[in-house]
Amino acid sequence: MKTITNLIIVLVCCCSYAQNKETPEEKAAKKELTALYQDFSYTKGLLELESKKLRDMNSAGKPLADIEVQAKKERGIKKELDGLYKQYETVKAYHLRKVSEKKLNQYFPPPANYKPLDGEQVDESKSAEENETSSKDTVETEKAVYIMYGDKKIADESIFKNREAETVFKEILSVKSETCLGNFEIPGHKQKIQLYDVSYDAVANQFVCFKQVKFSIRDGNIYDIRVTVTNSEQTKEYYFENRVPISMLNYPREAKRNFLSHRSTLLMGDSLNGKDEVKNSYIRISDVLTYLPNPGNNFVPDDVEYTFPTGLEKEVNEEKRRLYLLNQDTNLQNVMELRTYTDFLGLFDDTPNGIMQIEGKADFFVVPFQVGRLHPMNFFKKVSPYVHYTRLDDDHKGLTLIDNPSLPGTQMIGRPLEIIEKSYLDMGAVLDVFSFSFIKESPFNINLYYALRYQIATIDRENEENLNFKTLGHAAGVRFEFKRFNNFGFNFSPEFAYYNHMNKIDFMENPKNIWVFRNEAEIFYYPGESKKQSVFLRLRTFMDVSDSEDSFFQLQFGYRFSIGLGSVKGKGL
Repeated sequence: MKTITNLIIVLVCCCSYAQNKETPEEKAAKKELTALYQDFSYTKGLLELESKKLRDMNSAGKPLADIEVQAKKERGIKKELDGLYKQYETVKAYHLRKVSEKKLNQYFPPPANYKPLDGEQVDESKSAEENETSSKDTVETEKAVYIMYGDKKIADESIFKNREAETVFKEILSVKSETCLGNFEIPGHKQKIQLYDVSYDAVANQFVCFKQVKFSIRDGNIYDIRVTVTNSEQTKEYYFENRVPISMLNYPREAKRNFLSHRSTLLMGDSLNGKDEVKNSYIRISDVLTYLPNPGNNFVPDDVEYTFPTGLEKEVNEEKRRLYLLNQDTNLQNVMELRTYTDFLGLFDDTPNGIMQIEGKADFFVVPFQVGRLHPMNFFKKVSPYVHYTRLDDDHKGLTLIDNPSLPGTQMIGRPLEIIEKSYLDMGAVLDVFSFSFIKESPFNINLYYALRYQIATIDRENEENLNFKTLGHAAGVRFEFKRFNNFGFNFSPEFAYYNHMNKIDFMENPKNIWVFRNEAEIFYYPGESKKQSVFLRLRTFMDVSDSEDSFFQLQFGYRFSIGLGSVKGKGL
């Protein structure tokens, strides 16, 4: 009996040893998969480090050239990691013929939620059904990112991680001065949007589905916002819009407090139900359009109109929230407006108007915030410094001097208004004190402004050096702006100016300070959407208030031009 018991114990031990002993096939699988897993883990850690660097650069608004370099580096590591993952799948499939999957998973633990560059996200630890469910659950939290560049062009962020990005970046960097100001974010396709009542309280279980948002940026404000949504059955389309603009500088705060009101409903398809369930309903602006400026770049972009999504099939049907990076051309010739004028009367008549005139100005926003809840209204919206140079004909550029009857031996300027007429340099600034429009859709705006004008004219002296005669004007006026189209309009500006002469000249007496009534009417046009090719027709009239017979006028044709300041490259040593 004792012998039988010992034999049974020896048999069990032998079976156990045989069961735990690795077969040659298992040893081969272990050797290959263990080595692969070490390489995969190391490369994965390196990828996470480079991806974090790329996210930090995007958040900080780093130059696109630097982001491109980092994106290419991250892409290369990701491709290397994908190669290791595909090698793992091949080796695993080969060894599954003779080694159990449980054993193979011990040698190379399956990576959870791994997503190849050209494939869907895969969680090896879950079944196919669980992976499909998980994918649906993450739609709301993931975001599709698009980059806006150049002339309202939009590109998927993913192309900046492959060779196709080279063409896009050449166009972006050809301007040599792009700045990422921030990003716009909109809901995904058919994402639910909460409805609010007239008291701006959320209505329980009342939602609409997002479809499209259109908006314009004007003078530092998101001016006109128009949103299209549908019901859940896609049988009705609802149209919402804002009442007053919102400044981009405080948009993240104000968008939560402002709402879009329902304007109209459109029946779609074969729907016969004409009942308007969303009548008198509102949508919170931040639910359909979010703007987040980059730290240090909370500035005002050019006037532009956008439609999101833009119309690309992939972008339109994207169920994730969509993010658009706003890039602004900050080249000098884009932010400073340079014009050249020719005066018809100076060319074809003996009028002492400038044969050629050059003008440069730029707008700097001071307080571009809305102060009214019913009408678009601003106080001290912007200041516009300017410089105006006039090339006068040599026969007419000097001021006309006459003998001074009250002080023998001295001279005086016969027509004080001639100082303004023959000034070759006019510089100053115009401050918009109050800006108003009846409704945002109105093509008519009113601006009350204050202007400071410093002007210089020439006193010709035979056989002696010419002298400059200086005068300083303080002016108040109103500017009426009319638009026939977005690129064709008319501005009219009447103003009263008081000129104080600032000179000490031994042989002449300063004229009395004068009040001047000035009118300026200008028609402008630019082809397409680019203001860089604008043309102007301007009429100016000037009248001495104390002497209505003393007046002059100018009829000028001008165009906007660019200077070659945009092609600067750094050259390596």
